Amino acid sequence: MFYRFLICDRGFLDFIVWVIVTLGYPAFLRSIYGRFLLRLAVRERPIYLYGDLDVLAVRADVPRWFIVRELAVYNVLSRYVSLCSVNTGDRKPLEVLEGVLKCLGNQIR
Repeated sequence: MFYRFLICDRGFLDFIVWVIVTLGYPAFLRSIYGRFLLRLAVRERPIYLYGDLDVLAVRADVPRWFIVRELAVYNVLSRYVSLCSVNTGDRKPLEVLEGVLKCLGNQIR
């Protein structure tokens, strides 16, 4: 069998979250653009990689309040869009990879 996976840093879900948080526009999801991008995000079947607020605040170059808002939006949307979630905050890179591969393995079966 042949499986196709795209590994990327950002996807449609990330863009949706960025628009909502940057513009302060949660109604974006009800707009024609938001609904279209949400459909693309679902088809993309992303794996949500997340971390604790404190870990993300140290890693990021944006204000803490922005991270708080992003996390809130990601946590809600990822329930509906993502295949699964993997915590990257307190794990080593190989442990994160193991979690991602486990998620992908569960989706192949």
